[in-house]
Amino acid sequence: MNLALIVNSAIAPVAFLLFCLPALRNPEARRWIPVVILMSVLDSVATLLPVYVHTLQFPNVHWNWGGKVLDIAVMLVVAMIFIMAKRFTARDFGLTFRQAPGTWRAIVFMMVPYLIIIAVLTAKYFGETQPQTAETIWYEATMPGLAEELLWRGILLAILDRMFTARLRLANAEIGYGAIALTLVFALVHGIHFDKTLTVQTDWMNALMAGVTGFALVWLRLRTKSLVLPVVLHNATNVILETVPLMH
Repeated sequence: MNLALIVNSAIAPVAFLLFCLPALRNPEARRWIPVVILMSVLDSVATLLPVYVHTLQFPNVHWNWGGKVLDIAVMLVVAMIFIMAKRFTARDFGLTFRQAPGTWRAIVFMMVPYLIIIAVLTAKYFGETQPQTAETIWYEATMPGLAEELLWRGILLAILDRMFTARLRLANAEIGYGAIALTLVFALVHGIHFDKTLTVQTDWMNALMAGVTGFALVWLRLRTKSLVLPVVLHNATNVILETVPLMH
């Protein structure tokens, strides 16, 4: 088994543990700390399991479709357990197509300008020099947003908002400590990894991009009260990054 892969998978759980430490002062909040860590670990296990159990992987593909599909299935089951146990509602997780009033303003004044800026920056700095395969485009247009939003801006956000109740209103979205923690961990896991020799490798530009994107996604989730638009924005961002050519 790849030791570096295991170490990299531990980055998010360890980071969440550190961000959850302030909850130790509150008996009602601290009982959720193991749940946050478990959700992060489950995400890594479900995503990586098909890498080692090849019968779970889709045939004749280059991307980890099996891992993402399994991750989505596991997170939906976990969400259903919470809902059936009456710990959370489907709306707490953003599992609704119903949008909050004024969502169209979030689309016009945040989503559209954000995607335009990402496209311009990609063309100038990060663009592709070779056309992508159809599989890559389909994968980026579907899997990352569905799997990651369900966990990060769905289940984890709901749990962290239950643990930390203080809120700051930002452009009609109630931003709490959980949203900030999610954004920082999201940036961290995209900017730091260990290579095969377990040497730390950093990509601060990628971390910055992930942090900005993560905050846009969590704001949109809290503003619209639904995961629909965060999933769309996440996948649209990935498609732009993979398909927009580098302009010389």
